[in-house]
Amino acid sequence: MDIFRVFDALNYVPNLLLGVEAAGNAGAVVEAALSYTGDVADPTRTKYSLQYYLGLARELVAAGTHVLCIKDMAGLLTPEAARLLVGALREQHPEVPLHVHTHDTAGAGVASMLAAAQAGADAVDVAVDAMSGMTSQPSMGALVACTRGTPLDTGTDTGGTGGHGGGGGHQGLEGATWS
Repeated sequence: MDIFRVFDALNYVPNLLLGVEAAGNAGAVVEAALSYTGDVADPTRTKYSLQYYLGLARELVAAGTHVLCIKDMAGLLTPEAARLLVGALREQHPEVPLHVHTHDTAGAGVASMLAAAQAGADAVDVAVDAMSGMTSQPSMGALVACTRGTPLDTGTDTGGTGGHGGGGGHQGLEGATWS
């Protein structure tokens, strides 16, 4: 099964719709991305508000997207913003899988992905510990350790490293059931 992530860094809807339509017509699973910027948790920042992203998501779902992705290219998504945005998207589109992609630029990636999962994200992107942090994705071992013994426990075996094992490569925790 082919999965196409369709995104436009400026959220230019005509470009997004063109990609959604083309990938859908090719029989692919369409994952449409909301390119995140600003701070939906700050009511003084009005250009990229929660309502802006909810409106964009409505358009993309109406166009036939199968999965919504929050694509945080700069690592700006704070834990509170993740909770608000994922929670609102989950409420608006309960049937659509939600995927969150971030970079750990500001160092809050693990906390933000944990908040996203707690708010109803179906998948979050992480990287194995040795390749994580900064411009990469948040640490998989840290997120696995944070969820251990909770309803979000991934069941991932970290090989006795206490959740902070090494390795290489980019991984998502798509196998986890988070609801």
